[in-house]
Amino acid sequence: MPESFSEDEKVLLSRYVTNVDRSIYALGNLPEEVVAVLFAYYSRSTESLRRNLLKLLREQEVDLDRRLQWIEQDSGALAEAKEKARQFHEKWVVGYGHSSVAEHAVIHLALEDVSILATKIIEDNRLASYTEKSTRYVIFDPHGYYTPPRLQASPCGEIYQRTVTSLLSCYHTLMEGTIAAIQARWPRQEGQAEGAYKAACRAKSCDILRYLLPAATQTNLGLTINGRALESMISKLLSHPLEEIREIGESMKGEAQKIVPTLIKYAAPNPYRMETERVMREMAQEFAGAETPKEDRTVRLVAAPSDVEKRLVAAILYPYGSSSYAQLMERVSLLSPEEKERIIDEYLKRRGPHDQPLRALEDVVYTFEILVDFGAFRDIQRHRMATQHLQEFSADHGYVLPGEAAELGLETEFHSSMEMARDAYGEIHKRHPLEAAYVLPLAYRRRVLFTWNLREMFHFVQLRSARQGHTSYRSVAQEVYRELERVQPLLARYMRVDLEKYPLGRL
Repeated sequence: MPESFSEDEKVLLSRYVTNVDRSIYALGNLPEEVVAVLFAYYSRSTESLRRNLLKLLREQEVDLDRRLQWIEQDSGALAEAKEKARQFHEKWVVGYGHSSVAEHAVIHLALEDVSILATKIIEDNRLASYTEKSTRYVIFDPHGYYTPPRLQASPCGEIYQRTVTSLLSCYHTLMEGTIAAIQARWPRQEGQAEGAYKAACRAKSCDILRYLLPAATQTNLGLTINGRALESMISKLLSHPLEEIREIGESMKGEAQKIVPTLIKYAAPNPYRMETERVMREMAQEFAGAETPKEDRTVRLVAAPSDVEKRLVAAILYPYGSSSYAQLMERVSLLSPEEKERIIDEYLKRRGPHDQPLRALEDVVYTFEILVDFGAFRDIQRHRMATQHLQEFSADHGYVLPGEAAELGLETEFHSSMEMARDAYGEIHKRHPLEAAYVLPLAYRRRVLFTWNLREMFHFVQLRSARQGHTSYRSVAQEVYRELERVQPLLARYMRVDLEKYPLGRL
């Protein structure tokens, strides 16, 4: 719903945001450090960016007077400069196709009250920075969800509203009791601060109950992107079959044009993308089938190079010599296993605790098929240095029950909620197959294909297997490590992984 601001607040905000009455808006006239702070609030705050900005201004945590005075004093010169910039971009970026120039223009967009399902489609674009409301640190609004217009006017509208409302009501109703149960079962440890303890109990409760949130749940997303990537993103969104995504694309374009009026003016639906994806969806039904998995494995390595050590050693040595790649591969082929191991060891053994491996590891590529709950997918999708092929979110692969839910006696509520959602999904899918996904909770699983290089895998496993991570994606990271260890134990030796299974009660 649109926010309500006083007239004074509207005047103040209008200096920094492109509108004060819609859910999608761009930021301007703000130091980059302040933008970063405001987007960081999204992760842990229930408030909108505009509310948090007003708070910063009122508490005088940021002083923008001098910046605004400079803008006002030089408004004439700036207006002239903007017009010359517009003419330049019309000629060179639009007219002659020098699109790389647009990469130097950076736009900050606030996307509020968009569905969780929509954020995953938006974040499928690689070249941007995102900060999303956290399901661990924020309790979501039980009345905040998106309803596709097509469902509102459909016989499925009633079952959709009833199901989504019930899921969010269950989530909200269980929250207070779950926090109390966690506090009762796992008391505060000696030396642990009261505030930190309460925050940890709340976070654990949110982690457990997030599985109930339907994909229709509304959330907030901060987006920083350059002009060239934004034009591509908007075109992609405008070409999407879901109405919400197209509406987001239109709003993003309208607000961003107030900041960069020329660079994205021709962003439009892409007929090639729209028609090709429609035909491919039909051909998949004809040729690929729709079989469900025959086994319940979370992670499966489906493609790996056969000459890993040879290729990696050649990539390591290449920048430090003058041989051609073909000559180097011939020489590496003659090395003994011990010699290749020594080269790899020298390349990797000096890493400090915060050092990522050097670039040669990018020469080795693996493909993994991952079957994971949608809640955990939200986190692993952020590793965008990969090629991700996503199957549509559906009820085909079942759902997961978090271990803590069983330990706290919440199985009945969870199972009844999941079965209700599955039945609703089945009814809606008959008439509206794409919109049906909105009704599914984050506990339902999605199957995805990740193709990524070894360097990104090192980063993923180290980060996502860490103790503070969510149990669900920790298990994915651990299984990725075990699959690599199975086929390439030498390289797995250098991968930093936490394989511990921490007790459910540990905060």
